[in-house]
Amino acid sequence: MSISHFTIRQITKTVKIMQKYFILILTIFFISCVNQQNKNSHFTKEQITSLHLDSTKILNIETDSVIKVDMNQFLKKQTFDFGSLVKEVKLIPLETTDESLLDNILKILVTDSNIYIYDDFKGGGIVIFNNKGKFIKRIPYGQGPGELYKLDDIDFDKDKNELVAYQHPFLLFYTASGEFVRHQRLPFGFFNFTIIPDGYVFKTIDRDGNEHLGHLEDFTLLVTDKNFKVESVGLPTFPRDIHFGGYNYLYKNNTIKVTQNLTDTIFQYISGTDQLKVKYVLDYSKKKIPEQYLLVSHSEFKNITKHNDYYFYIGQYLETESQNVFFLENAYIGTQTIVYRDKKSGSLRGGTNADFNQNEIPPIAFPKAAYGNYFISSYLPSKKDSFLSKSSIISSEDKLKVKGLIEDDNPVLVFYKLKNF
Repeated sequence: MSISHFTIRQITKTVKIMQKYFILILTIFFISCVNQQNKNSHFTKEQITSLHLDSTKILNIETDSVIKVDMNQFLKKQTFDFGSLVKEVKLIPLETTDESLLDNILKILVTDSNIYIYDDFKGGGIVIFNNKGKFIKRIPYGQGPGELYKLDDIDFDKDKNELVAYQHPFLLFYTASGEFVRHQRLPFGFFNFTIIPDGYVFKTIDRDGNEHLGHLEDFTLLVTDKNFKVESVGLPTFPRDIHFGGYNYLYKNNTIKVTQNLTDTIFQYISGTDQLKVKYVLDYSKKKIPEQYLLVSHSEFKNITKHNDYYFYIGQYLETESQNVFFLENAYIGTQTIVYRDKKSGSLRGGTNADFNQNEIPPIAFPKAAYGNYFISSYLPSKKDSFLSKSSIISSEDKLKVKGLIEDDNPVLVFYKLKNF
């Protein structure tokens, strides 16, 4: 049986098309393999195996003790009487030397002996002072052993009396006075961390860089032992491109609180029982930004919030033994709203502007940290500080500590307690 030239041309054309598709499929398969290999190239098989992901527990979120915080009354520009809330003030001036000069303060970490300042020096540095503010050491900047380069977060291990710094992809361990001890490479990426008695709690922003976690890559809370075996995970990520770098999402002051980017919920993690609970839900529904605007790009989000009177919560939170403090953002009015809550009574006080007697206290209403029952704020010294001589709250000893400070000196830390309200 003969085959026509037309049929031969059809067969030849079909074979060539099939060859092209086969080559295309091989190319796609090759690129996929390379991409997958690149995703996991930062981690060895041994590191991934050490995570023990097959035995990791997924935490259920418990909602049996939720406290709703109604913030709708604070959704406007308003002044609140902050001065009448202040019960006690302690001043700690941070010694000024050539080595101790501070850039923008990102985090204040206080222990019984020392104060650790994580500042914005060359992208992230640590300056150590004793508990009276005397300069001890700035950990050197650089890429050598124990030096810092693009620091991400810090915490203190009370059990081992060690300062721990996160500098991707390593945890760096120092003595309490800042002497380098060792480092450990981490088998995953994250944003914040805190130390618990038997391990660590890590908080990521999204799944980027953690594709090797497989079915657990969507979870943003990771609890591990000291060898980074992933014991449990929780809080799956949201499909968003909006992030606010430089903020914390883990807060430890006796208890551990966890927040997320652009959600209205504050969680509590209990390490002893490995539980994750919803502790507070913020209600600002009257002017809450619609959900659809949380799915746009970061630049679109900034444009929308700049031109519309919306409130949103980016995760900033602090608490003492007696009070909570919540922060809401509003780009339209160009101010931040702060709301204090008394834990015992549930009463709220807050607004966009704090009213206080400048002869009594410095401008401290928006705290940066907390320690025990103290909130911690800071102010830049000035020769014009009239409250130094007239205040009935600040002790004579503290007035002497800051006497003579000028604008070029380091900030003064202010530890303050609030009254019950």
